[in-house]
Amino acid sequence: MLAVSNGVSLEEHEKIQRTIQEKFPITFSMGIGVAEKPYQAQLKASKLLQQKGSAQSPTRRSVIACEGTADLSESNVQLAHFDIDGITKTLTDKSSAYETSLRVMALYGELMRIFREHDALLFYLGGDNFMGVANGMSYAHIDSLLSHTMSKDLKLKCGIGVARTARKAAELAAMNLDMIRNGNVEKPILATAKL
Repeated sequence: MLAVSNGVSLEEHEKIQRTIQEKFPITFSMGIGVAEKPYQAQLKASKLLQQKGSAQSPTRRSVIACEGTADLSESNVQLAHFDIDGITKTLTDKSSAYETSLRVMALYGELMRIFREHDALLFYLGGDNFMGVANGMSYAHIDSLLSHTMSKDLKLKCGIGVARTARKAAELAAMNLDMIRNGNVEKPILATAKL
């Protein structure tokens, strides 16, 4: 699992780890990486954790591998919430469930590749929704993704939120996407920042 944890101290990460291990019969390790761009942060986190040994090794149980955490006063999170425009009319009501899923997953793979090229991350939320951790990607570039997706009959719309924490950025991104869905905005992309 990957999480954006700006503003969460090492002690708070340790508390999260303890809480999960108390509630579930598992050991839980984490790597914490800090970087300007999301892909680089997860790469650091992965390498730090890998340095503690193999994932199957008994020596790597309940490890927290960390060089430091991101201070809220020095960071912002930019999240982009994508939705496939009119998927019910273009796919769901015309194709089989499997074909619809295949097309959505192909689009997901293409968007992941594009985000990776910009040291950003993209995740599938379910249905026809994707969430990108898009620090380092300009609004103009995200807007260009909407018109240059892999499939011309699958159009995207996107709400973007920028805030100190991922939770607040996600709220803003979802709010902006809802404004587009409800027809309150003519553009396929809407962005707001709340610091």
